[in-house]
Amino acid sequence: MSEQRLLTIPTFSIMLEHHTIMRDIIREMDEMSEPYVREATFISRLHRYIQGQNKDKQKQLRTAFSTDNLLAAHILVDKDEFGGESRLIFDRSVIGVFRLFDHSLFQDLTDVALKIQLGGIRLLLAKLQSNTLLFSDSDLDFKELIDELFHRLSELLNSIRLNLVKMQMINQELSEASELAAKSDNPQVFSVLQRESIEKISLLLSRHILPTRQFLDEKSRLKDGPNLFECLQSLRSQFEHHQDHQRSTAMLKYEVSFNSFHSQISKVSQSVDQFLARSKKRLKQFNAIETAFSDLVKELGATRHNLKRSQIDGQFARDNGAFLGLMQQGRPKVLRISSSEAYLNNVVSDIEARVADQGLLEKNRYVDLISSKDDSTERRLERAECIYNLVKQMKMTEYQDLTLALQRRLKSNLPEYHFIDLLEGLNFLMRSNEILDGHAVKVTNFRNRIVQGDTVYLYRKIRTERVTQ
Repeated sequence: MSEQRLLTIPTFSIMLEHHTIMRDIIREMDEMSEPYVREATFISRLHRYIQGQNKDKQKQLRTAFSTDNLLAAHILVDKDEFGGESRLIFDRSVIGVFRLFDHSLFQDLTDVALKIQLGGIRLLLAKLQSNTLLFSDSDLDFKELIDELFHRLSELLNSIRLNLVKMQMINQELSEASELAAKSDNPQVFSVLQRESIEKISLLLSRHILPTRQFLDEKSRLKDGPNLFECLQSLRSQFEHHQDHQRSTAMLKYEVSFNSFHSQISKVSQSVDQFLARSKKRLKQFNAIETAFSDLVKELGATRHNLKRSQIDGQFARDNGAFLGLMQQGRPKVLRISSSEAYLNNVVSDIEARVADQGLLEKNRYVDLISSKDDSTERRLERAECIYNLVKQMKMTEYQDLTLALQRRLKSNLPEYHFIDLLEGLNFLMRSNEILDGHAVKVTNFRNRIVQGDTVYLYRKIRTERVTQ
């Protein structure tokens, strides 16, 4: 390394310009869960980066990132030897600046880290409750304690906010991981990706999400002392008792802010729980299918080597359990969408009928019809007449489901439509050859459902066919 020295500001400016180096170093530290980086790793990463730079830039980078220069610029707080390795410990504030460049570098809060911060707040609260301080800004000890209190609360609030941003990005990461596993044609790759995803998310949930959610739960009770909200409430009481209303209001604002974070992180936790449940179920089903298929292949192989045996023994299905009742399972229904002439004719005729109906309805708008729920005989008859006129004006064509077609037309053009209106319309249709317009009505054994409010009606499909002379 170069023996030249740079001041703190030029050194830090070069580090910011080439922030990729520090981002990779911080990511290495996070993956190893260590507060330091090995000097050999640091130098290796630096050398890989400067390979693509010109000579002047290489010299500048070697000077700025030299260990001696980083120590002189107070960017490194220490360099020590442990286990035969040299370790570099960066200033926490420097690391914090580079974490701001990338959401993925936000440091996850653990149960230990949260308890340490809570312990500091409890200590400051105890000093305020000891009645050894004069609640006045003229008292330097009191002023220093208050500054430290607000610094700790602000730092805790910011740490939770940054972690929440990172946690809220988990949904996107989970969906991408699921898509990657689903696209794999290799069953083994699918299984490995699913297991790795489950392990990673389970660790994140147990080590970071759940401890943070419990920490922000105002109803949680801790054995070693008051929780965060109890501390804030005690601080607010202290300030109110000494008529310090501004700081009392500030404590109340902190309570509201931390409480809002609890609801947000609870949503993240619920989303992760659902993903884990789905992933575990999917992996369990995959393993069951793989096991059953493997057993089936072995039994099939036995039939190939035994000339007297052409079929798999039924006892295998009874012992295995995975294939019992397989033949009784319904087959997937075919989606009848094709380019056949009959299918296209049905689509075109249905469109033509709807267009014709709409044209007829434009001439007669039924906006003053009375609801079918009205039990007045006179009004009921008036509504029946209106339904008859609507049905009479509608163009008849070949339908696979006459009931559904009529329901769709009445519902869109009849105010306060009710199921009884459909029954009246069907009654008019079935009894009037004029409305049927040369079409024959056939009641099939196929069934369909119509939903009206909270009620589901089951009916047999009615098909209309044009009668050829």
